[in-house]
Amino acid sequence: MNSWITNWKKIKIKVKQIIKKQPAGQQETDWQNCPQCKKISYFPDLTANSYICECSYHFDCPPKFRLDNLFDSTYEMIEAPDNINPDPLQFEVGEKYKYIDKIKKYRKVTGQKTALLCASGFIQNLRSVVVVFNPKFGAGRFGPAENEHFLKAADRAIREKVDMWIVIYQSSGIDVHTGVTGLAGMPKSIIALNEIKKAGIPTFAIAARAVAGGTFGSSFYMHDFIIIESKYVENLLFSGKRVTANILKSLDQIPEDFGMASSIIKSGLADMTLENRKELKDTLVKLGSIILKKEVSLDKKDSTSDIPEEQIPTSLQKTSEAV
Repeated sequence: MNSWITNWKKIKIKVKQIIKKQPAGQQETDWQNCPQCKKISYFPDLTANSYICECSYHFDCPPKFRLDNLFDSTYEMIEAPDNINPDPLQFEVGEKYKYIDKIKKYRKVTGQKTALLCASGFIQNLRSVVVVFNPKFGAGRFGPAENEHFLKAADRAIREKVDMWIVIYQSSGIDVHTGVTGLAGMPKSIIALNEIKKAGIPTFAIAARAVAGGTFGSSFYMHDFIIIESKYVENLLFSGKRVTANILKSLDQIPEDFGMASSIIKSGLADMTLENRKELKDTLVKLGSIILKKEVSLDKKDSTSDIPEEQIPTSLQKTSEAV
């Protein structure tokens, strides 16, 4: 006769078999562990809830999912230039690996040529170009290929005289494997943002996860609006806590919330933090319509609330009243 001890042993064996079959670093399971509440959630339920856990923790979500949820219906992809070498230094680490092999792996896993996914279309009746960093492509690297993809999207926005330029950042920074050719992306992206602003196009930076290094130190803070996707966003910083602590040494103490959403808002480096990513579309539409003085109907399907009036800059409140 089976006892509860025997049954428990069978369950443990089954769990071990499931864990053993699960490939490391890949989403091949129907279950996802939340780093915030430690709860194991059914993955289809997470996707149905915009990749948000019941505790409100925000998981990374695919760039294609973001585009599908931002644009009204159809949109046109802005493909990456074909003539850019993603590994100009032919970087190698002895006999361990060639960097070009990593690039090939990133492309295979994501189905993208670069770490960016760019598209043009309508968000309500506002013509927009959206650029999304993919953290699964080299931690959202910003190398030579990404530089040129970014410039191509910016040129498209200027030529079409779009209503909004939106970048969703999830980037670890400049790709160190590409040397000075990668670093050139910093001034290039700054020049691109300047040209977009000269064209009178409102620009929005969305911090969806880590934004660090050269990406943080260049185009991110060039935008008109800095929006943090949720209070769980962290690592919004140029260098990590450990590196920064080594630089400061005994001169200063790193605060507990260094690089976290709460710290960025408190220091005045961002304009608002959303309750969750479901508010993003309506937030962009409302801000865009106020700036451009265009009448739009807000999409309430995934919205939980409008932007609180206290979060709208005073100058925009006045503009809204004048419309």
